Amino acid sequence: VVQDWSSQLTGEFLFALRAQRKGGKPRVWDACSGSGGKSIMAHDILGEMDLDVSDLRPAILNNLKKRFAIAGIRNYHSFIADLSINSSRMSEPFHHAKPVASKSNGGPYDLVIIDAPCSGSGTWARTPEQLSFFGEEQIHSYHSLQKKIVSNVIPNIKKGGFLLYITCSVYKKENESIVDFLMQECSLHLQRSELISGYRKKADTMFAAIFSI
Repeated sequence: VVQDWSSQLTGEFLFALRAQRKGGKPRVWDACSGSGGKSIMAHDILGEMDLDVSDLRPAILNNLKKRFAIAGIRNYHSFIADLSINSSRMSEPFHHAKPVASKSNGGPYDLVIIDAPCSGSGTWARTPEQLSFFGEEQIHSYHSLQKKIVSNVIPNIKKGGFLLYITCSVYKKENESIVDFLMQECSLHLQRSELISGYRKKADTMFAAIFSI
């Protein structure tokens, strides 16, 4: 698997969890999985894990299935879910979710990864046409969506677990403002955050922050 340079660097945020492991497989939920790139990276860094993956788009989960097969990842459960809608627990995964793989590994989780829906502004160096279609009001819409997603996901993380929040955005409202929200309103503890500037490496610009619960 070939990943963007900045995307690879987000994997460094997972070393906090690897250092804390005391044997056994961690329970991990890639909550906005896309086609599974972050899950594959987590598997490379953390080793064997009990993995759940979810996304709103059925087609992209089919792509994930193919990529996981090539990567040798077999112990996972995937399902379709709209994480902007509140749900009680992952053990009864989102009443609107549709399982598309094996039985759920279930929470609570040692790690939840949220590669959040965002403006994608960190990718505009390679997709400059997006500037023609983007309006400032969309930043506020994404900010609201991101707060809903993180608020609905956090109850599924165990005490002492971690949340890794990622965007490919350059905007403070999608990055540092969400960090402030997680610290002030959700009482999470920030371990590290960074805006990864990729333009000198011909790469995307990304933001990553890891929190402990």
